[in-house]
Amino acid sequence: MNTDDLTLLKAIAQALDAKKAENIIVLDLQQQSSYLSYFIIATALSKTHLKTLFDEVQKIAQEHRVKSNRPQIPQFESGWVTFDLGFSVIHLFEEEKRAFYRLEDVWKNAKPIAFAQERSTDLTSRKGSSGSTESPKKKTVKKTVKKSTKTAGTKKKKTIKKTTKEKNMATAKKKPAKKAAKKTAKKAAKKTAKKK
Repeated sequence: MNTDDLTLLKAIAQALDAKKAENIIVLDLQQQSSYLSYFIIATALSKTHLKTLFDEVQKIAQEHRVKSNRPQIPQFESGWVTFDLGFSVIHLFEEEKRAFYRLEDVWKNAKPIAFAQERSTDLTSRKGSSGSTESPKKKTVKKTVKKSTKTAGTKKKKTIKKTTKEKNMATAKKKPAKKAAKKTAKKAAKKTAKKK
């Protein structure tokens, strides 16, 4: 693999990172495959994001004057698109499809290449980002706890509002009842006074 190819892979990995692709992995397949050198695997957040990432890869390939051996006809609805660079293939997945096909496991003997130092300086956290020390499971647990706490807090607020509203309604109902009771008491007092 020449340095121009490696430069192109770095540029693509950086571009995918800048476009918020998640869990970007570059695998060296040179010891595993006779016809492929590298895979780049990345996750998109949606079909629209998948198209954005594909367009970005295509743009970088054009900037580096790379012509593909076969036409690129992506099927975005499938949730998995590839971009063939000849020596390497870029795999862009939606999360569900990536979990299903598990290319990293299929090519588990391939050596990952780290481009960590060139990653975007954007501090927005993303799933699978290499800077995170927490496992994704822990993040999920924290989110669940926060959501359930928020839900409980929301329920309390609704209950408090409802109780306050009920109190106001009860008070409003009691006032006319008190007035009616006073009127009835006055009438009874007048009748009693007349009789005497």
